[in-house]
Amino acid sequence: MYSITFGYQPLTTKHSCYRMKKILLVVFAFIACYANAQFINQLQFIRSYTPQEINQVFVSQGLPSGVLPVLYGAKAYKVIYNTVGGDSSATIASGLVILPIAAPCKVGIISYQHGTTLKKVDVPSNQRGEWFIALAAAAQGYIGVMPDYLGMGESPGMHPYQHAHTEATATIDLIRAAKQLGDTAGAPANDQLFLMGYSQGGHATMAAHQLIQEKLDDVMHVTASAPMSGAYDMSGVMSEIMLSDDPYSNPFYLPYLFFGYNSVYHLFNSPSDIMVSPYDTLLPPMFDGTYSNGQVDAVMPNVPKLIMRQEHIDSFANDPNNFFRVRLRENNTYNWLPTSPIKMYFCRADEQVNYRNTNVAYHKFLENGMDPSMIDTVQVSTTLSHYDCAQFAILGGVNWFKTLAYTTLEGSTSHTDASSANATDGTATVTPTGGNAAYSFAWSNGATTQTATGLGTGKYYITVTDESLCTYTDSVTISAATGIEDIMLSDVRIYPNPAKGNITIQASEALSEVKLYNLAGQQIQTYTVTDGNKTQLLVADYTDGIYYIKAKSVTGKQVYRRIVLQNE
Repeated sequence: MYSITFGYQPLTTKHSCYRMKKILLVVFAFIACYANAQFINQLQFIRSYTPQEINQVFVSQGLPSGVLPVLYGAKAYKVIYNTVGGDSSATIASGLVILPIAAPCKVGIISYQHGTTLKKVDVPSNQRGEWFIALAAAAQGYIGVMPDYLGMGESPGMHPYQHAHTEATATIDLIRAAKQLGDTAGAPANDQLFLMGYSQGGHATMAAHQLIQEKLDDVMHVTASAPMSGAYDMSGVMSEIMLSDDPYSNPFYLPYLFFGYNSVYHLFNSPSDIMVSPYDTLLPPMFDGTYSNGQVDAVMPNVPKLIMRQEHIDSFANDPNNFFRVRLRENNTYNWLPTSPIKMYFCRADEQVNYRNTNVAYHKFLENGMDPSMIDTVQVSTTLSHYDCAQFAILGGVNWFKTLAYTTLEGSTSHTDASSANATDGTATVTPTGGNAAYSFAWSNGATTQTATGLGTGKYYITVTDESLCTYTDSVTISAATGIEDIMLSDVRIYPNPAKGNITIQASEALSEVKLYNLAGQQIQTYTVTDGNKTQLLVADYTDGIYYIKAKSVTGKQVYRRIVLQNE
């Protein structure tokens, strides 16, 4: 199990938080720093995308039109953010954040961790490689997040390749920066966080999930994660492959691992300490961030271990305490107990990251006590290669997340009518479904409970708001128990209807009062009775629409009648 210590410090603009040392960083200091944290260091707006432009990007990436729904436009940002290095010292990293445009309420986050790349510029924040996955997330109504990782993009130094802890911190701090950006740029985040990643990104996804759960669950919670074709078993399955005499399709992985780990663990003073000639001099300059994977592979032997000195091969194979094997064990990503759902995707014919990595992680999680209903594996294909597997695995992960995301906030209403036309004993109830509970309620009469009471006849509006600030609106009409058109006062004429300017009300009994109500049930006018059994109502100043007239006779009989105004 790799060690996660309090050496992971959330960065702030306060100098004291930068200076905290591992041994002094206790829980209260951790919380205090987070409360004042400012994660965004620099922000660069890249561009906006219309839904049509997003579809064009998908087609250019080989995705058939319509495979991924485009519900929103998007705006993309390059974010340079504060984070920590392998020694927990302050540093910066960069990443891509894409926000949905005009989402109606708070949105979830999908953080995608990308696969292996050598060139520092071939990163999501430069819109290269797998960057369009963040665009797809935003188009579906999520904040799309993609870290470049330490030592990549705008981050200084060597990339600590397959180093679990810094993969996790780089991911988490970009998520924090994305939340800050969303709050100020019109796309605030709700409490749902989905993690996914392919190849190295699968390893990084698992590492980030663990760190969030074990150290940060009070400030962010992983809803679900989908690691894909990741090298989770660094000390087992991947070590066996590197020790093999068989050719390997991407031999550059091994020196990348050596140089990356050396930047964190200081395993050797000189490449000649562990590598044979000419690789001890040929390879180091090629890991300065300007060479591609293919360029390094071109100078590597097909069997990766042939770059190593024989005594180190023997030591690694036979000594469980070999310095490199110890560090690999620390970077296995399955020695913990997940409490959120995990679904691992893989292809059985993967020639770069053997499918047994997934099997080992799956069984280790079960051994650790994970609920079997929370963990699953998905064999995407028995024949697809590592690169060909990626598209189908990612689509599978995105579709799985949809089943876990908050559904649309909806609802239904019910009511009890008032006992009579002038009674105020009616009730109205709304029952919300879906969305992000808990709910708040706002009735047009000022009530803030799920059931509004003390209602007279009329129409009442309800707005339900959930934790993501999504809303559902509806209306309820309260009638008298005998019906809204019931005439308790006989022989009443109210005309004309529809009316313009004036309304005449004529009854068989003398009238004592006449009142006008709007559609929401609010009284807007009381008229003076001018001629006993007959009176004129001036309505010329009221806008067109539906109103209600309540007339009462001197003997207490009454009528409640709907009227339509057409003044214009």
